[in-house]
Order: sequence, then C-alpha cells, then structure tokens
Amino acid sequence: MEPELKDGDTVLIDTSEKDILAGAIYAVGIDDTIMVKRIEKHPGKLVLMSDNKDYEPVYLSQNEMNSVRIIGKVVWISREVR
Repeated sequence: MEPELKDGDTVLIDTSEKDILAGAIYAVGIDDTIMVKRIEKHPGKLVLMSDNKDYEPVYLSQNEMNSVRIIGKVVWISREVR
C-alpha cells in the first residue's frame, strides 16, 4: 500500500466499521490471508486496490465475494521515526 502505508507501519482497525465506503482502507481476509487494501464496490463485484502502482487491482465476482471477510476499516496509522 505504499506510499500511504509502509512496511512496518502500525494500523488501528475499527472492527465495527464493516460497511464499505468507496476508496477507504480496510483490513480484508480472504481464506487464510489478511490484506490491507482500498475497497470499492461495483455492480456485481468487489475491487481491492493497492496504492502501490506495481500491484493491479483484484476484481472479485459476486460468487468470490462470499469468501471475503471485511475485518474492519483502518482509522489510524503510526510509523516509527528512524
């Protein structure tokens, strides 16, 4: 998610915020993987996007959306000064 989030950042996730707001950052679980991505809802699909342009968006169809767990919305980011 660079440049917004960097490796080693700490995020605070509000687990009560599971309704998707377009463009917001969420912790998302798919199978045994947890990712932090921007999410958009399109008709019949969910789009997981990274701010890092090296990663293409992930498009999930209606059937695949059932395997996605919205863990919560990222509401705070902290970074250690080095």
